[in-house]
Amino acid sequence: MSAIPGESAHSSLIGDRKINQDRCILVQDEDTVLLGLADGMGGHPRGEAAAQVLIDTCQHYFDRTPHPILNPNGFLTRLLHKAHENIIAFGYDQQPAIDPRTTAVACLIQKNIAHWAHAGDSRLYLLRERRVLSKTIDHSYVERLKQQGVITAKEQEVHPQRNYVTRCLGGSLNSPEVTLGKQKLEAGDILLLCSDGLWGSITETDILNTLFSNLPLSEAVHALAEQAAHKAFPDSDNITLIALKMAAQKKSAQKPRQTESPETAEESNLAQAIAELQNAINNFETETKQEKK
Repeated sequence: MSAIPGESAHSSLIGDRKINQDRCILVQDEDTVLLGLADGMGGHPRGEAAAQVLIDTCQHYFDRTPHPILNPNGFLTRLLHKAHENIIAFGYDQQPAIDPRTTAVACLIQKNIAHWAHAGDSRLYLLRERRVLSKTIDHSYVERLKQQGVITAKEQEVHPQRNYVTRCLGGSLNSPEVTLGKQKLEAGDILLLCSDGLWGSITETDILNTLFSNLPLSEAVHALAEQAAHKAFPDSDNITLIALKMAAQKKSAQKPRQTESPETAEESNLAQAIAELQNAINNFETETKQEKK
């Protein structure tokens, strides 16, 4: 069954920390949706600012790119790399200069397909029929040890370096390598983006049982956040999650449109490609002018 973006909800709790360094965003243009989530790294100054830079970059790039986006993987990779550059620039502009960093996960939904990219240990889950269909693999030291067979999944949960990430936005001048994913969507699927404050405190069974309960999505999302905070008390991290549930595509009562001729379809694709190229040129010119100031 064809699916379109439907109900969405988010929640963000400070937990037992002095400041909430998590950020999330959902931007939508008809059936094209971008979800983003960042978890500012507390071991470096102004993690909340680094996370906000990612959110601002998501908004900016989504607004300035024609929809539907022709090259989702390219869009997501450029988005995270640009956010990385903006974070580096922000750090250099401070007096004295600082080195803010953040994890990042972003998901673009269009034409019944979810495309995602991430760096760090903030996660994306694709949930279907009370099971985890797909999820991102953390860029972390303990995840690497588990993949190498050095430690077990149980040992990973209590490892003293479980919060050490191996990739992030900010820090190194070189743009981070991002991991990409893709999955066709069905009606009833739930996309969940969350910081480690959520997945590190509750189980996947907790997540599935709550999100696939009879609660409205907004109540289920809030309940998950509260559950994670309660279980981690008195050392709860910031807890942020954003969820999107896919709805069934309604059949149009209008007469079906005539199929485009190959020539018309080619002209449409060419026009969109030109629009994206012009947008890229405009972005480059704007950035060049700013650098000259």
